[in-house]
Amino acid sequence: MTKRSASLTLLGVTLFSALCVWLASGLKFSYDFEAFFPQKDPETDFYIEFRESFETDNDFFIVVLESNGSVFDSTFLSKVDSLNSRLSQVDNVVAAMGPTRLTRYVRDPVLGQVMALPVLRWNEPENFAIDSTDIARSTGMLGYFFAEDFHSVAINIRHTEKLSKQGCDQLSLDIEAAVNEFEFPNKHLIGRALGQRLYVELMIQELILFISLSLILTTLFLFIAFRSAWGIIIPTLVVLISILWTLGFIRILGNDLDLMLTILPTIIFVVGMSDSVHVLTKYMQELRNGREKRDAIRYAFKSIRLATFLTALTTSIGFLTLVLSNIEPISKFGIYTSVGIMLAYGLTYTMLPAILFLATPKRLYQFASSDDFWTSKLHGSLRWIIRKRRAVILGTVVVCAASVYGIMQVEVDNKMLEDLRDEHLLKQEFFFMEDHYSGCRPFEMAIMMSDAGQLNDKAFLHDMDTLQHWLTHVYGVGSLLSYNEILKNANQAMNAGVSDFFVVPTDSVELRRLNKFLTRKEVSDVVKLHYNADKGVMRIAGRIGDFGRIHYEQMNAELDRFVAANCTSNFTYKVTGTAHLIDLNNRYLVENMVWDLLLSMVVIGLIMGIVYQSPKMILLTIIPNLIPLVIVGGIMGAMGIPLKVSTSIVFNIAFGIAVDDTIHFLARVRTLLREGLTPMYAVKRTFLTTGKAMVVTTLILSGGFLTLILSDFLGTYYIGLLISLTLFIALIAEMLISPLVIFYFYRKKG
Repeated sequence: MTKRSASLTLLGVTLFSALCVWLASGLKFSYDFEAFFPQKDPETDFYIEFRESFETDNDFFIVVLESNGSVFDSTFLSKVDSLNSRLSQVDNVVAAMGPTRLTRYVRDPVLGQVMALPVLRWNEPENFAIDSTDIARSTGMLGYFFAEDFHSVAINIRHTEKLSKQGCDQLSLDIEAAVNEFEFPNKHLIGRALGQRLYVELMIQELILFISLSLILTTLFLFIAFRSAWGIIIPTLVVLISILWTLGFIRILGNDLDLMLTILPTIIFVVGMSDSVHVLTKYMQELRNGREKRDAIRYAFKSIRLATFLTALTTSIGFLTLVLSNIEPISKFGIYTSVGIMLAYGLTYTMLPAILFLATPKRLYQFASSDDFWTSKLHGSLRWIIRKRRAVILGTVVVCAASVYGIMQVEVDNKMLEDLRDEHLLKQEFFFMEDHYSGCRPFEMAIMMSDAGQLNDKAFLHDMDTLQHWLTHVYGVGSLLSYNEILKNANQAMNAGVSDFFVVPTDSVELRRLNKFLTRKEVSDVVKLHYNADKGVMRIAGRIGDFGRIHYEQMNAELDRFVAANCTSNFTYKVTGTAHLIDLNNRYLVENMVWDLLLSMVVIGLIMGIVYQSPKMILLTIIPNLIPLVIVGGIMGAMGIPLKVSTSIVFNIAFGIAVDDTIHFLARVRTLLREGLTPMYAVKRTFLTTGKAMVVTTLILSGGFLTLILSDFLGTYYIGLLISLTLFIALIAEMLISPLVIFYFYRKKG
């Protein structure tokens, strides 16, 4: 490299970085809940078609208002009614229905006229006793409009479907402003629009937090390693610019930052630092050996060029296997992170040597010429490993055996809002709805009829009643709404509102009369939400508690057995909805995890075998790095950490990163063996030189990932905790096992 070429390199990097600053400034933050649905999946396709027939189950907003005592208080209910009117005027609110606006239809037995009467005569206190009794007996009121203890009421809001992020943000702000106008002392707001806004706000805060903490930690570790401002500035510049270029790349492809991509800068920051640390360590070693600066630069980059390329490549492969996921945010995360890592590698071999060539890092040179305290520590560690090799091997076998037992205890489970810590506002509101209402997890079930005539088929309607009774009392569906419920309400209305008639009529003539009544304009809009005549599909909807995927898989199996044993009419059914798809998403991702991890191992092993033209390299690469994965899996089982979207991707990522140290270690050993050294001496030299870089990079990587445990998103928390733990265990396994494995495979050369 000449002075001119170094200057042109830095100029090119500067100009392209300026372009990326402009591109990255246009990035937006988004949170698309539906992006986590399984892509190109029949279950997803079914739900999308199903909701086109009816409505989405996730475009709702709930405003819960607590009373100081019973809700049956005219002053309190008057404010509730006024707020209901105000909410109805908010842009994008399709309907706002609260307890003061509920009506029931009653046919006058004398005049034959159907009248709409209020369910709750909120401005007539003398009727509260009667109305409260009727409400308590009714289905669909408690848990939906009234808390079961009658200490709060809920205004349920339907808003425009599939609102954009900007639309959701504005809607949530407008609803909050409307509620605050009335100064209710205790209120609760929950809904997709609000959740999306708060998620994005939290994502922005955490992105800033993690980048800041990564800067602080890496600065500390780099100072300990190099005791020089240049030793801090050079690697930091490389990774910061690689992050900037990655963000520019994301913008060029027209994407925004989602929940997964908020941790991308942190990952690139800590992972991309590895190559720079290895290069600088080698450069300093050559200075210490007496080489001139130019020769030291040339030799340092040349001697570890292949190893650093392989580490960047294998780390990228670890992330790139996530592309096989049929969940779009996971797939994009894998692509962009792998691109960022390769950009960091490219900058390490262009920008970094240019800086070293043009600058005069005196303190770095002085530290390279001084005594290295790492040598004595690492030398003592290697002696201990060799003396205690049998104990090391036995201990490793015992730990792995215990870990395998722990892995057998790991559960595959997930919940809707488990990604948030319990103390977060959204989670607290979720808990409130679970405790006092029917919950927030939507339940959706499609009933595919054999023909339209089943609306007048007594056996079919009886089966629907039987099914709905089971869903309510066994499955746990609250606030259940269906065509049968509408039919029973109509029968009660046509019989002067007498509660004894809240049943499906057994007379065929009466059934046909009621079905004709349900085509009337005043009720047809409600009917259309639960029966699509064109497609012959009924919808049973409600809300359930968020008890996790395992619970509802068991309940769905019980549902199949119940229908088979108790329903004789000709129909098919399917449980569907957003919550159901998220459950499937989690199951698919975890099932694919094993195959993705195996693919990553096979590809990385084959690359090492081909590059070094030795089958031994495949086993030497894979064996030491399987151990930390097994141990961390065992820890997950012991600590009760379930496998889910966030934790399942940990193993692919960790393996791709952990194998880097193995590659550096093996590459150095092979170089020394080719120079004629014995396996024992080659391992010793590698342990004392490459070992330092391995320790420093692991401290940086583990420390950087460990910052993620400060996240309010539990998925991010577990990614940080488990990857940092895996990398730390991988370092210990590498230092303990690799020397012994190498001695075994190369024992004939000893």
